[in-house]
Amino acid sequence: SHACSDDHRVIAEGCGCMACGGGYTRARLHSMLKNDNPLAASLITHHNLAYMMDLNRRMRRAIREDRYPDFARGFVRDQYRGQEQGGQEIPAWVVNALDAASISLSPIKNDS
Repeated sequence: SHACSDDHRVIAEGCGCMACGGGYTRARLHSMLKNDNPLAASLITHHNLAYMMDLNRRMRRAIREDRYPDFARGFVRDQYRGQEQGGQEIPAWVVNALDAASISLSPIKNDS
């Protein structure tokens, strides 16, 4: 059984996209995808676009407020929680990319 087949949460709590705001659960979307229902792909695409638009808004705000390095560190912390917290460690390519942008992740524990 796929992990999402029994997951009755929306994709992202608090997201207002058509999928999350419409109450489509991960289990329902999984079932729709397995049954080749094109609405599932549309809903997931809408969610992804809404997520990226929100992320870009938050990035632009951080740049305008001269706090982008803190934003980037917080984003990485949220995306890569570390194995102790049930997530993944920060990949080397993320550390290298931010180093190239002169953003240090030293406040974040990195075991990779």
